[in-house]
This record gives sequence, C-alpha cells and structure tokens, in this order.
Amino acid sequence: MLRTRGVVALGTDFPSKIIRLNVEDYGGKLVCQKGALLCASHTIEIEVEVTKSFGAGFFGGEGFVLQALTGEGDVFVKAGGTLIRRELGEGERLRISSGCLVAFSSGIDYDIEQMKGFKNVVFGGEGLFVTTLTGPGVAWLQGQPQDRMISEIARRVPSRGGIGLAVPIGGMGGDGTSSEGSGEETK
Repeated sequence: MLRTRGVVALGTDFPSKIIRLNVEDYGGKLVCQKGALLCASHTIEIEVEVTKSFGAGFFGGEGFVLQALTGEGDVFVKAGGTLIRRELGEGERLRISSGCLVAFSSGIDYDIEQMKGFKNVVFGGEGLFVTTLTGPGVAWLQGQPQDRMISEIARRVPSRGGIGLAVPIGGMGGDGTSSEGSGEETK
C-alpha cells in the first residue's frame, strides 16, 4: 500500500471548535451527539445509538439520536462556544441541557429525563428534558449549541421589517448638518 503525507483542512457549517480524539484512548468507544462528528479514520465504525428510554428520547428531541464510534483511530468532532472536557468519577452524575452534549467515552451511562415539577413545565425555557450522564468516563460539553444560537438570533430579528437598530451614521442625514468640510472646528 502506498502511504503519503499531506494536509487535510476541515471546516464546519457553523462557527465551532474542532477536537481530535483517539478512540483507543477512551476504551475503544466514543458516543457523540448527532451532527457533532466531522470525520473519522477508515478504521472507525459508525453506528446509531439510542437512549434507554425511547419515549423520553423521542419527546426530548435533541438527545435521541447518537452516533457510536468504535475501533482504532482518530475522530474529529465539533463543538460550539466554550468546550468543556469533564471527567466523571465512578457513580458521579452530571445533569445537562441535552443540546450541550458533544460526546462521551465508554463507561458513561446516558439517559434523558423529564423535568419534574409544575414550575419547570411552565417556566422552563430550556425545555422539559435534561440529559443525565453517570460516570466513570469523560464527557465533552459545548456552551453554545448551534440550534440555541440560531434561536437567539431569530428572537432578536424584528418581525415588522427593517433592521431593528437605530444607528446614527455621521454625514448621512439626521439634522441636515455636518461638521465635516464646513470649515467649523469641532470642540
């Protein structure tokens, strides 16, 4: 087999951080959120992984479809905003918003739970479901999931047209005066 060296450039569809992970370093298996995987070595198998609770996964939306990455080699995954690598000890639990999960190593138990309580149902802006990770293992989290950022931008777009911002631009109207080129000094 002919081996050559070269450079590969990776890009994302959204401003993201790209991390390279060696699957063997994490017990031969990593699981990532749908859409997080950019590419993998030809020696990596990619399979669909689902949550234990079909109902919670189905109604939870974000967290249902996962990708299991197994084998020997490297994978490249993307994360939006701040990237956090978190090691969980044996039995340690971490509850997160489902969209913040990027990937986790083998050994971590993953489940989606419905938020309990009337206030959470009525006032819960992040949704009715949270992801619970139970160690041991490593999890990677993102601070700005793509869908959340798009929602924030969309929320700020005015619904009645226009650009929504009143930004005065000097020399382009306003009160009809301009100090530029008028011979007057500006104090």
